[in-house]
Amino acid sequence: MANTAPPVIILVRPQLGENIGAAARAMMNCGLYDLRLVAPRDGWPNPAAVPMAAGGADIIENATVYSSVGDAAHDIGFLAALSARRRDLPVRYADPRQTSSEILGHGGRSGLMFGPEASGLDNDEVALADCLVTAPLNPEYPSLNLAQAVLVMAWEWRVAALAATDDNGLTRQDADRDTTSTSRRDPAREPRRDAPASIQERDRFHQRLEAELDAGGFFISPEMAPAVKRNLRALFARAAPSSQEISTLHGVIQALTKTRNRNKSG
Repeated sequence: MANTAPPVIILVRPQLGENIGAAARAMMNCGLYDLRLVAPRDGWPNPAAVPMAAGGADIIENATVYSSVGDAAHDIGFLAALSARRRDLPVRYADPRQTSSEILGHGGRSGLMFGPEASGLDNDEVALADCLVTAPLNPEYPSLNLAQAVLVMAWEWRVAALAATDDNGLTRQDADRDTTSTSRRDPAREPRRDAPASIQERDRFHQRLEAELDAGGFFISPEMAPAVKRNLRALFARAAPSSQEISTLHGVIQALTKTRNRNKSG
């Protein structure tokens, strides 16, 4: 059965309170309720957000703030990054419709990540995601404002979720009751033992791996190090490791670095 729990919306370094409020309104239109903000430029709470949120004021009041993407995605097993432009990165690309279908097939909590209005997500933030989503808009002007981008993705998810619930013999009213109550109670539901590791678990593993590789002299060229790190993160993102597999990889690092660390301490 499809997982119709609504995805989390993560706004990374959003700039204007008005845009955050408009994004919350778009979420409410489509039945999404969990809004997370990463380092909002003007701080939080922001009084400019509430009027633009209209019927989504509760989403603004319940929004949570984090200092990093990894912390904001601490319980998210599938994360899609949204961008108007393609990147020279070894990431998997998808369109909004494909991504919505993937969210429904994911067993745990999913998230949609949007960057700041002026610049969008940076490459390091994109590298944390499972895929990079671009919409097939007019190539002469593909850029959407923040709330428009949220609405496009929220609508695509809603259409896919309603189709899935219809296929399972539920009415649309049943679907709304199901997604609303689930999102307010526990959107992730009970995680499976083989569920993919959260973005935070993966990020902490990457940080440890990169630190040990740096200590071991792996990054010969400082100029190339950021690109190599992003390539490694993309490699593990494609593998979609489980929490148990991440624990195993930590054990591998521990075993490989044990002698070096012992020599340092001695």
